[in-house]
Amino acid sequence: MDCAFCTLLADPAAPIHPVFRDGTALAFLDHRPLFPGHLLVVPVRHARTLTDLPPELVGPFFERVRLLTGAVEQAMAAQGSFVALNNRVSQSVPHLFLGRFESVS
Repeated sequence: MDCAFCTLLADPAAPIHPVFRDGTALAFLDHRPLFPGHLLVVPVRHARTLTDLPPELVGPFFERVRLLTGAVEQAMAAQGSFVALNNRVSQSVPHLFLGRFESVS
């Protein structure tokens, strides 16, 4: 499988800035952030799209997304945030991921 995120997940010395990792999800700072606080959140188990994520992982994965959303909003003193998921359209890596874009205004 040629998946950049799976490669990062498998390499403990990967050149990323992780902020969270457990058996369900990995969250790391985007290497080309659009805004301060821009994270990528990926499931540890490979799933190309949201519909490929096994039903038993949907709840746990989005619990992590919810946790990280609150943590980053609080840390950035943001008034709100935008959580985005590209599902094939504009998906730059063939692995499910959510991008978080913080609003600090």
